[in-house]
Amino acid sequence: MREQIQRGDPRFDAKLQEIKNRFTGRGGGPDSESAINAHKQDIKEGFVYFWSDNSDIATLIKRSAAYILEVMDCDETVRFKVDRQGFRSCCHAFKLSKD
Repeated sequence: MREQIQRGDPRFDAKLQEIKNRFTGRGGGPDSESAINAHKQDIKEGFVYFWSDNSDIATLIKRSAAYILEVMDCDETVRFKVDRQGFRSCCHAFKLSKD
Protein backbone atom coordinates (compact mmCIF):
# COMPACT_ATOMS: atom_id res chain seq x y z
CA MET A 1 0.00 0.00 0.00
CA ARG A 2 1.38 3.39 -1.00
CA GLU A 3 1.11 6.16 1.59
CA GLN A 4 2.13 9.76 0.98
CA ILE A 5 2.47 12.21 3.88
CA GLN A 6 3.70 15.80 3.82
CA ARG A 7 5.45 17.77 6.55
CA GLY A 8 2.78 19.53 8.56
CA ASP A 9 0.54 16.46 8.65
CA PRO A 10 0.14 15.37 12.31
CA ARG A 11 1.24 11.83 11.31
CA PHE A 12 4.50 12.98 9.68
CA ASP A 13 6.97 12.64 12.59
CA ALA A 14 5.54 9.29 13.67
CA LYS A 15 5.79 8.03 10.08
CA LEU A 16 9.46 9.06 9.86
CA GLN A 17 10.17 7.22 13.12
CA GLU A 18 8.34 4.10 11.92
CA ILE A 19 10.25 4.12 8.62
CA LYS A 20 13.57 4.70 10.39
CA ASN A 21 12.94 1.72 12.68
CA ARG A 22 11.86 -0.47 9.76
CA PHE A 23 14.92 0.27 7.61
CA THR A 24 17.65 0.48 10.27
CA GLY A 25 20.13 -2.32 9.56
CA ARG A 26 18.52 -3.33 6.27
CA GLY A 27 21.43 -3.95 3.94
CA GLY A 28 19.40 -5.03 0.97
CA GLY A 29 20.18 -7.76 -1.51
CA PRO A 30 22.24 -7.62 -4.69
CA ASP A 31 19.51 -5.65 -6.46
CA SER A 32 19.17 -3.06 -3.69
CA GLU A 33 19.71 0.56 -4.68
CA SER A 34 19.47 4.18 -3.64
CA ALA A 35 18.96 7.03 -6.09
CA ILE A 36 18.86 10.80 -6.06
CA ASN A 37 16.78 12.55 -8.69
CA ALA A 38 18.20 16.05 -8.91
CA HIS A 39 16.45 17.53 -11.93
CA LYS A 40 17.39 21.14 -12.55
CA GLN A 41 13.75 22.26 -12.61
CA ASP A 42 13.05 20.53 -9.29
CA ILE A 43 16.13 22.14 -7.72
CA LYS A 44 14.97 25.50 -9.04
CA GLU A 45 11.60 24.84 -7.38
CA GLY A 46 13.42 23.97 -4.13
CA PHE A 47 13.60 20.18 -3.82
CA VAL A 48 15.18 16.90 -4.92
CA TYR A 49 13.91 13.32 -4.63
CA PHE A 50 15.64 10.44 -2.86
CA TRP A 51 14.55 6.81 -3.36
CA SER A 52 15.88 3.74 -1.57
CA ASP A 53 15.08 0.24 -0.36
CA ASN A 54 17.84 -0.16 2.23
CA SER A 55 19.35 1.37 5.38
CA ASP A 56 20.23 4.57 3.50
CA ILE A 57 16.64 5.53 4.32
CA ALA A 58 17.29 5.36 8.08
CA THR A 59 20.60 7.17 7.66
CA LEU A 60 18.97 10.04 5.77
CA ILE A 61 16.32 10.38 8.49
CA LYS A 62 18.98 10.40 11.23
CA ARG A 63 21.14 12.97 9.44
CA SER A 64 18.64 15.22 7.69
CA ALA A 65 15.09 14.75 9.00
CA ALA A 66 14.53 18.51 9.19
CA TYR A 67 14.96 18.76 5.39
CA ILE A 68 12.47 16.02 4.49
CA LEU A 69 9.36 17.67 3.06
CA GLU A 70 7.34 14.62 2.05
CA VAL A 71 7.40 10.84 2.41
CA MET A 72 5.98 8.28 0.03
CA ASP A 73 6.09 4.87 1.72
CA CYS A 74 5.71 2.02 -0.77
CA ASP A 75 6.42 -0.73 1.81
CA GLU A 76 9.65 -2.10 0.30
CA THR A 77 10.84 1.28 -1.00
CA VAL A 78 10.57 4.84 0.25
CA ARG A 79 10.72 8.15 -1.60
CA PHE A 80 11.59 11.38 0.16
CA LYS A 81 11.06 14.84 -1.24
CA VAL A 82 13.98 16.76 0.28
CA ASP A 83 14.40 20.52 0.56
CA ARG A 84 17.24 21.62 -1.68
CA GLN A 85 18.80 23.45 1.29
CA GLY A 86 19.60 19.99 2.68
CA PHE A 87 21.20 18.81 -0.58
CA ARG A 88 24.78 19.58 -1.58
CA SER A 89 25.04 18.13 -5.09
CA CYS A 90 25.38 14.76 -6.76
CA CYS A 91 29.12 15.35 -7.25
CA HIS A 92 29.65 15.57 -3.48
CA ALA A 93 28.75 11.88 -3.25
CA PHE A 94 32.24 11.05 -4.54
CA LYS A 95 35.55 11.24 -2.73
CA LEU A 96 38.36 13.37 -4.11
CA SER A 97 41.07 11.34 -5.76
CA LYS A 98 44.66 11.74 -4.67
CA ASP A 99 45.95 11.60 -8.24
